[in-house]
Amino acid sequence: MALRRILRSMRLSMARLPPIGYGKLPDAPAFILRDLWQGNSIHGMHLTKGELIYKDQIIPLQPGLWGRRNTSLEGLCKIYDFSWLRDMRELGTDNARLSARALIADWMGRPPTAQHQVAYYSDILGMRLTNWLGHFDFFAASADDAFRKQFMDRLLIEGRYVAAMLPPISGNYKAFSLFKGVMVMTLCMPEQFDLLSRIVRYLKEELVCQILEDGVHIERNPEIMLVVLRDLVEIRLMFQLINRRPPNELITALDLISKALRALRHGDGGLALFNGSSENNPQFIDRVLSHATQKRVAMTNMKQGGYVRCYANRATLIVDSGRPAMTGSRHKHAGCLSLEFSAGRQRIFVNCGAGDTSSWRSILGCTAAHSVLGLENSDCVVVENSKSVMEFEVVAKHHVEEGAHLLEMGHNGWLPRWGAIYQRILYLSSSGEILKGEERIDANEDLSFKIRFHLHPSMVVEEDVVEFTKGKPERIYVLLANNKHEGRQIWWFRFSGAEATVEESIYFGEGSRTASQQIVLTVTADKPVKSEIEISQTSSLQPKEASLINEEIQEGSDYVAIFHHQNVNQRVGQESDHALHSQTMSQHFVSQEKIEEEASGHNPVNEQEENSFQQETSDYQSKEKSPQIVRWALLRKL
Repeated sequence: MALRRILRSMRLSMARLPPIGYGKLPDAPAFILRDLWQGNSIHGMHLTKGELIYKDQIIPLQPGLWGRRNTSLEGLCKIYDFSWLRDMRELGTDNARLSARALIADWMGRPPTAQHQVAYYSDILGMRLTNWLGHFDFFAASADDAFRKQFMDRLLIEGRYVAAMLPPISGNYKAFSLFKGVMVMTLCMPEQFDLLSRIVRYLKEELVCQILEDGVHIERNPEIMLVVLRDLVEIRLMFQLINRRPPNELITALDLISKALRALRHGDGGLALFNGSSENNPQFIDRVLSHATQKRVAMTNMKQGGYVRCYANRATLIVDSGRPAMTGSRHKHAGCLSLEFSAGRQRIFVNCGAGDTSSWRSILGCTAAHSVLGLENSDCVVVENSKSVMEFEVVAKHHVEEGAHLLEMGHNGWLPRWGAIYQRILYLSSSGEILKGEERIDANEDLSFKIRFHLHPSMVVEEDVVEFTKGKPERIYVLLANNKHEGRQIWWFRFSGAEATVEESIYFGEGSRTASQQIVLTVTADKPVKSEIEISQTSSLQPKEASLINEEIQEGSDYVAIFHHQNVNQRVGQESDHALHSQTMSQHFVSQEKIEEEASGHNPVNEQEENSFQQETSDYQSKEKSPQIVRWALLRKL
């Protein structure tokens, strides 16, 4: 790796020298590309006025003024990749064409050293060249010869830069944007850049390295999968322009990623919020998928990628059943076994998302920012510690019968610190109107934990009292939603074995921060909740509270108020009715043969698969100690 970095640095240094021996430059690109994606005409209108709209921000963009000093890194990337050209093309006026040409002329009049270093990141440079040549027929349609010559001269300079960056840093999804840039130079200036064989070789290597057999990217981020799929679609288009068959690995990857991406979408068309993803634009997702493949099939088995998808009568349950990725962004998410649930186009249970700043991304990677159990205010895995991630084990089984789904899952993330095993069982009925769960902590001593159910901002929570059993009133939460596509929805949330509160939360799924709420089920070790289905004893274990936020992080410091201690609703009493217990899991999933195997402690089918996981946990579990169990149910009433 050290030698590769040295060679890469030498190539980049040589690329800065004056171009010699490249032959005569053509007057125009050999192939005219066509950008596939739709822009925003409203944003294009603002661009003609010198304003770039990005994530509810207005960044100045006009000749001589490329952003502000305090413009974020993401904002600079948006400026320098020139993807905003499609917004001006979507507007389609002469003013938009002239404004785009003026900006490009201003860029060409500046030496590369005058730009911010972000402009020459490999992925930004690759996207800029692709966007230049993808919109050449728009901004250069009526340009004079002097502009065209200046453009081809600058294209050669930037093309030498991007060619010098091969091979890319292996395992990084941004490598595919670099491939696009090199590929587009090979197509449009073939006499100067003959790199097709190298591109094919490196492309095959990265596809094998980054795309798992079930189509999930190694970073396990649905939004990254979308970006990679978009890049691969554009690369395939370039092969078709020169009448060359794309590599088989590319065709296979397009099919696999498309299937996995469809499985990670909710009914509203947006992506599930796992491992740093946001919802993204459903129309853009549809367009990328339609260009990738004509097969409208969703992946059903994503064991390697670590996801489980359950679908029943327009209800979608997606669960993260994998350990954190070992590669990619330093803001990793400790959300193992977290869930998201939607009914039709209405999202109900969600995760908080990724955040729009570095501080928020770090904070929202914690377990508490996911719809899952959090033990003793600590994350389920120390993601900064690669050894902890490697030792992290997850078991997940998915049973389907007559349209209903049963998930049995567990992980050992808290075993080294607390001597505890976390198990989660989820049941989704075939009607899609009943979602039930059982949360279980097996440890030598009682521990405190919280189970969080983050709600979509469109959901409203109210408290009510209902008699499920005559003479036994029970306090529940009523979840209300008025969706313009689905109409009015009413859901009842029941629970057993814990105390419940409604607390503040936040939601970054749509790209900006939105206030929301969360239902929190709390079990406290020093004040256990006793019921017919759980008898917990006061624990002598009193660990120090683990801080989930670095004191140096100032931005987003209200995380503590959002995810800990601050309640905006009174506590709801515990339900101890047997009715919830009896309805929690559907017994028809368990065959008589399985009951006999569990009673004897022997299961020949799964014994080898689970042997290592059970062996590791056996020393920490006591047969005399009752597990801490919380049960809950979400029932649709309308």
